[in-house]
Amino acid sequence: MFKKIATNTFSQILSKIVTAIIAIFLISILTNYLSLEMYWLYSKIYNYTWIFVFLADLWLYAISIREISNNPKDSSKIVWNVMSLRLILWIFILFLSTFLAFFLPGYDSSLAILSIIIASLFTILQLINSSILSLMQANMKIEFSAISLIIAKISNVLFIWFIAYILYPKDLISGDYYASFLFIMLAWVVSVFINTVLNYFYARKITPIRFEADFSYMKHLFKISLPYGIALFLSVVYFKVDVILLSIIEWPKLWDLSIALYSLPMKIVEVLMVIGWFYMTSMLPSFSKNFKENNLIKLNELVSISFKILFSFASLLFVWWILFRDYIIKIIANENYINTTHMYNSSDAFLIVFFVILFYFISLVFIYVLVAAEKQSKLLKINIFITIFNIVWNMILIPKYSFMWAWITTLISQILLFIFGYYHTKELLDFKFPLFFILRVILFSIFIFILWNYFLLNFSKWLYFDFVIYSLLITFLYFIYYYFEYIKIKESIYVK
Repeated sequence: MFKKIATNTFSQILSKIVTAIIAIFLISILTNYLSLEMYWLYSKIYNYTWIFVFLADLWLYAISIREISNNPKDSSKIVWNVMSLRLILWIFILFLSTFLAFFLPGYDSSLAILSIIIASLFTILQLINSSILSLMQANMKIEFSAISLIIAKISNVLFIWFIAYILYPKDLISGDYYASFLFIMLAWVVSVFINTVLNYFYARKITPIRFEADFSYMKHLFKISLPYGIALFLSVVYFKVDVILLSIIEWPKLWDLSIALYSLPMKIVEVLMVIGWFYMTSMLPSFSKNFKENNLIKLNELVSISFKILFSFASLLFVWWILFRDYIIKIIANENYINTTHMYNSSDAFLIVFFVILFYFISLVFIYVLVAAEKQSKLLKINIFITIFNIVWNMILIPKYSFMWAWITTLISQILLFIFGYYHTKELLDFKFPLFFILRVILFSIFIFILWNYFLLNFSKWLYFDFVIYSLLITFLYFIYYYFEYIKIKESIYVK
């Protein structure tokens, strides 16, 4: 089992590392091609669309994995009906997202409306792809999806590069981005279409893939997924609603600059957050199986290992990105994101962003414990409270403190999610924080931060040398350290 989980997870993490690098190239193309105003619009449409993607998902991805794991003989029936249910939800979401856009300032232009309609095609393909992935994930055959995802992301970058430098080069369009912007939105659709088709041809080796309308079973799926779906939707709302609030309540002359500066670190952090999500979805079948068998000792062991892995990885990301945040901004965007007349810049936002990442990763462990235990009502209550808190505090403080308070509010929301998730997990498991492990990782991270900060201040050569050589050395040292921690974890399991 551990070998399957490790293979499954490693393939996903490797794919996310590669796609993260690809995503950085994409961000670099967009930030250097689009004006600040158009990048602001791109960021708004991106965040607006993803809110509705998660609304239409209803956490059916995780529910599908859990249902297939618990009922492997019904895997075909589950996947087919989930696909049909998602098609119905997509039709509803298409009309809802387009209708609401007419009443939101900054979203009601013809360019924004057309972009949202194009993005709705991305939504349905993403939902179908997610249904196929849940089948592959539940059967521990997710390795191919890493290849298909990389191919899709490369095609996305190449398509956008072709738009920006061949079809509509910046020096020829004279600031008129209307047509090129729509083609950029279409690139989303092309990318996810390629990903879906590749996964479809692979997954049908496991079971035939088609739509099925068993309305009684679809009603059952909808009923059990709705509380989780609302909880997931609310978690996305409190993470992404700040961009919408910035465009509504901040001073109009500042909102385009604020969103552009804010969106750069947000795009990067979203790419990294998916790594933790992939790891926990790999663990979900094992969590669900052990809950069903009431094997709490094994389950507690899996939760403890998951916590250590995610805390370790988040610590590496935290130190690495804080040290190299200005390098990253200069490489993938330009110095306008650092040297700005705004009260804050993108580098300032990075200081808060990676505290968010740290708490997001470790709170994922407790959230997935609640999913596996079918405690949807508790998850829903947690997210309702955090969403209300997030929106209220953003509305009060964004007008005064701009996008920095939006990130601080998101950080506080993640800390609350971590606290509440842990509290409810303790009701199910005798989970205890590995305090000495946490302390060792923190001390090692502080040592690395101080040492490399000294190197960067006193032995800096030039931008790319410092970024590539020093960042590789940091990563190498972390992996050596975590190797010895891994040996300790194995020994503790063996002793048990």
